[in-house]
Amino acid sequence: MSDIILRPYQQKFIDDIRAEFNLNHKRVVGVAPCGSGKTIMTGWMIRESLNRGKRSIFFVHRHELIEQTADTFTRLDIPHGIISSGFRSQYDLPVQIASVQTLAKRLDKIPAPHFLICDECHHILANTYRKILDKFPNAYLLGVTATPQRMGGKTLNDVFDSMVQSLSVNQLIKLGNLSTFKYFAADLDIDLTRVHIVGGDYDSDQLQSIMNNKKITGDIVNHYINFANDKSAICYCVNVKHSKSVADAFISIGISAAHVDGDTPKIIRAKLVEDFRQGNIKVLCNAELFGEGFDVPKCQAVILARPTQSLTLFIQQAMRAMRPDPDDPDKVAVIIDCVQNYSRHGMPNDFRAWSLDPNIEKIFRCPDCDEVIVPIVKKVDGKLRKQCPHCGCIFPLGKNPESGGRQAKYRLGELEELAVSFDDYISYDSVIRKPTTPEDFLRIAEEKKYKRGWVAFRALEFANSYDDCLHIADICGYNKGWAWHKWNEIISAHVLLNAPLMC
Repeated sequence: MSDIILRPYQQKFIDDIRAEFNLNHKRVVGVAPCGSGKTIMTGWMIRESLNRGKRSIFFVHRHELIEQTADTFTRLDIPHGIISSGFRSQYDLPVQIASVQTLAKRLDKIPAPHFLICDECHHILANTYRKILDKFPNAYLLGVTATPQRMGGKTLNDVFDSMVQSLSVNQLIKLGNLSTFKYFAADLDIDLTRVHIVGGDYDSDQLQSIMNNKKITGDIVNHYINFANDKSAICYCVNVKHSKSVADAFISIGISAAHVDGDTPKIIRAKLVEDFRQGNIKVLCNAELFGEGFDVPKCQAVILARPTQSLTLFIQQAMRAMRPDPDDPDKVAVIIDCVQNYSRHGMPNDFRAWSLDPNIEKIFRCPDCDEVIVPIVKKVDGKLRKQCPHCGCIFPLGKNPESGGRQAKYRLGELEELAVSFDDYISYDSVIRKPTTPEDFLRIAEEKKYKRGWVAFRALEFANSYDDCLHIADICGYNKGWAWHKWNEIISAHVLLNAPLMC
């Protein structure tokens, strides 16, 4: 048997998820920070399910994550098959680890599972994932992620019924499950105003032409020498061409470095990663390859050399060096932000109020009183402004209070250590459920100043009877004729779709 023992917060996380399943919330998203042990926790649940004779599929989107997950399942004494190119199929085994792309192509060959686990489930709105969910509609679904948010601030309430949250980043730091860190922001004067946004993030080709400047590349190397010299560092670059250029810049001055990307042959890539683990390579340059799930406790520093609009990408990359190292109990990670990502997203350990509510409001730290806040909106001199509810500090609407509503000015080649707070004085609900009732939507509407029509529109999505429509009408101040009309619209839509109503 495995000698792995769950930590108290891990056991609570599992218990909370199990409670949601017992309430027949069949699709649950579990939110836990990078380094909290999500694979251990989900593996533990799969083993419990296996002991009850249930089939499970754990699916991931990167090849490296398959091998790491397989190692963890082996430690947990879970016999498993792997559904991915290059592996022999063993469909008879009740537990499978699968790559999303391969699983989607072999759905007709695989026995239906009772339990689906989606790793890094912020990707789950993509068509390939939805194909898997549609194939197994009766399975219980658990999605795990550190950042339950898609590009553009989209939430996951189209898929999940409820959300279970584990500890915050700062709580894990205090427990010793993550290391503390120092954050250095490079003073690079980068103009990104003309860079197109593609798929919600900066266009990589245009970014590469800006970032692959010899002066900028030289500063990246100098920042490493000045603040992380001789530390094992992962450098996140814009694309393959940029990554190769940065690696060459390190090598040219005698620092052992290497570039690796998704097209690097598997054997060579594994050798480079092992050399990095052993300290033979000091700087491992890549383009988005070693973000999600890449677990190397020996990594001591990260270099952010790619500007991003994605909060998920920023957190995954920035926290990659924060895994504790048993051989270095006093480890302090170093984060070198060469591209001002902190000014877009705050600090990686900032508290964020994740939610299944639509149009979630961001959480900020007030620059005046240092309280973590949800800003209120009020009119000042006839214009809308955000205001701190604690001290009254006012900043321009739409701007990040982290920087006082102003974009920081930078001078090429300088670096500044930013103050980091490891205090955690925010309370939050560990279980959040998807809004489904008129009362749920009315609460959201009152908080966000939406009109009653929005409440009716959202609540009608969950109406299954004329009485439901009457209740919505009562909440919104409409008459019985409105309720009768809407109920007939619902009946007509279901007849066209040939779908049964739950009357």
